Parts: sequence; C-alpha cells; structure tokens
Amino acid sequence: MANIQEISDKVRDYMKSKDGVKGDFTISEIKRHEITMKDGKFTLFRTLFDNEVEIKVIKDHKKGTASINKCEEEDIFKAVDEAILSAESGLADECFDIAPGMKPEDFKYGVLEPDIDKLMERTKELSDMIGKRHKNIKLIEMFTKYVNTGSVFVNTNGTRDYEESGYYEISLEFAGNDGASSTGISGSWAIFDSLDKELITIGNIEKDLMDTENSLNPIRLSDKFEGDIILTPDCVAQMLRYLTMNAVSDSAIINKTSVWLDKVGEKVASPLLTISSKPWDERIVAHEIHTDDGFRSGDYTLIENGVLKCFATSLYAANKCKVNRAENSASDLIVEAGDTACEDMIKGLDRGLIVGAVSCGTPGPNGELSGVAKNSFYVENGKIKGAVIETMISGNLFDMFNNIKAISKEQLCNGKMVMPYIQIEKMTISGN
Repeated sequence: MANIQEISDKVRDYMKSKDGVKGDFTISEIKRHEITMKDGKFTLFRTLFDNEVEIKVIKDHKKGTASINKCEEEDIFKAVDEAILSAESGLADECFDIAPGMKPEDFKYGVLEPDIDKLMERTKELSDMIGKRHKNIKLIEMFTKYVNTGSVFVNTNGTRDYEESGYYEISLEFAGNDGASSTGISGSWAIFDSLDKELITIGNIEKDLMDTENSLNPIRLSDKFEGDIILTPDCVAQMLRYLTMNAVSDSAIINKTSVWLDKVGEKVASPLLTISSKPWDERIVAHEIHTDDGFRSGDYTLIENGVLKCFATSLYAANKCKVNRAENSASDLIVEAGDTACEDMIKGLDRGLIVGAVSCGTPGPNGELSGVAKNSFYVENGKIKGAVIETMISGNLFDMFNNIKAISKEQLCNGKMVMPYIQIEKMTISGN
C-alpha cells in the first residue's frame, strides 16, 4: 500500500505552489475484512483495499472540489488541477474559507488489531441463536466486517493530522414467516468495538427480530382519532434528521426558512428534551475527527432542556449569516435519557401507536408531516394489540417536539447514535 504520509507532503507542496490557491485534502486507505453468511453457512470471506481522496480548493473566493479513488501522487495532482478548474468556473463568494492552521496531531482509536477468528465465531453464534430463539424469522443474509482506516488530513494553513481507526460492523436482512403468512424484508445493523458480548445484544438486533415476528398477521384500524405515539429510537433519529434539516442546517439558515431563525437562547421544545452532537462520547464508535471545513470536531449541545443553544451551521453559513459555527458536522447525535421506563409508557397509553418509522416526504419549512406508520404497533388500554398496516399519522414536526409527554430510561446505542423512546401527545392517527 502507498505511503500516504509521504504522498500528502508532496500534494501539500503542489497545492501551495498554485498561485492564489488555498485548500485542504484528505487521503485515506481503507481495509475491509468482509464475512457473509446465508442459511447458517459462511458463503464469503474477502479482504478489500480501497483508497479515497477528497480535495477542496478556494481561488479568488471561488470553491472547487474533486474526489478520486486512486492514491498515486500524479493522479492526485491531476485531481487538484481539476478542483482548481472547478473553482475558476464557479461563482465568487467571500464567505468561502478553510480552517486556520493547527498544530499537527495523531488520532488513534477503536479496534486497531482485529480478532477475525472471534468475529467469525460470533457471527456463527448469532446465526444459530436466531434459529433457536426466533422460530418465525427467516434470516435471509448476514454480513459482518472489520473496517480499518488510515488517513491524513492537510490544509494549506499548516494543519497536518493523521488518523487511524478500526471497528466491527454487522448488518442483517430477515423476514417474518410462520408458514401461513410472511412480512416484508426487515433489517438491523450496528457498529461496535468489542467482541466480548453476544452479537444479538448489540444495538437493537434482538428487538428488531422480535418486532418482525410480532408483525405477522397485522390488524387494520378503521377510524380516525387523536392519540399518543411512542417513537422508537430509530424513528426518533428519523424525526431529528427532519428537524435539523428544517430548522438549524445551513440551507434553513441561509435561505431564512427556519422557524427558529431568531430563537437561539429561547425555548423551542419540551423541557424534557436535550439533544447533543458528541463525536467524542465513548458510546460513539465510528466518529468524525474533522468537520467538512477542516476544523477538529468537538462536542456541542444543540437543545438543552428545550432551549435552542445554537445552529448546526458550517463555517460558510457562519460567515454568510453571522451566526455560530457548529463544533462538528451534526452527526453522532445523542438524546438524553428520561426517567420513564418504556414499559410504563405503554401501560399508561389509552390509545395510540408505537411507531418504528414513518414513510413520508421530507416535511416543508412549516413542519407539516403526514405519512404511513411502518413497523408500528397499536396500543389500547395499556396493551399492545398487534402490528398495524395502512395506518397514517399526521401532525406538525415542531409541535411534536413541544408535545413530548415522556422520554424513556432506555436508550439504543448502535455505535453511531444514542436514542431513547419518546412519547408524543396530540397526534392524528387514521386507519383505512
């Protein structure tokens, strides 16, 4: 494999030799050990080696980018030239910039020496365990892998950081089948850094398998009513993606479409809600080291006890709109746990749904949301009556986060996010 540190020095010098150009680049080498299992048998084991190069330049207040999957210096030089040509044909904007220079650092974290034999043992163990515990699950295919990345980040202001990281990953495809009926294809995935525990305990794998089994022979609701919904951790993450996009992202702030445009320091959600973006939290296994602008990533709180603390904006948006620059790229989200057990949420629910996902278009700037409840269960008088089909939920995204009734003690940690269950009042639920 190429010596990316030596190559990065040459690319830095080449970029700095270009008159009026500043920029940054990342050169990465990625090694993957991939294991595939089907019908209880290993069907594939392979090792892949990949290179990724990402380049950004700014010339005359114009930005250009290029990316390639080759690591030879001449190829990277050509990509730098392409990025400069891209910039020269763009529109000038004085708000384009790169991060200032920082003292060089090395970052090493995660699993740097994998145990592939143990990973294969755990993979086979999980397959066998699913067969014994979940008789109504058809395991279609299972993938486990180990990913190791070495990368160098350099900018023309003097930053030169080296990163080495490693982690394990698992993903499954399965369906419910009891011989008489079947479900659609479901899945589960997680990123992890230890093989000490059974893989069925990682992320939400066991719960996803149980929910799929329980989705056999779903029921239909025939009326329309106002009730509570309990968002699963995956659905909480989905709603947060919509929320950040509509209210605190670059586009929402630059285009002035955010309903929270002048709300920093004010209450925008339930006091039960605290949302942070924390790449350095020990529960986040694979995380970013640098923002898209080239700053070293830090942790920050977006909403604290319902109060908006800042926007999730880049350096460009910060320069453009005179607002804060977020400490990271708004990934690695964590919602703080509450003090209510999920079981107690369900027991206290008169009538409503547990919602695994919502099939809908992206809500508009006003937050109006309507879609089909997927992987969802009907609750009445504190008891789960069964999975539902052809059931709609509708409401307003911003009202939802103000109408939080409870947040669970339990949290899903899948290596990329930490999310609880959230109970929301006053949602419209419509059967067919």
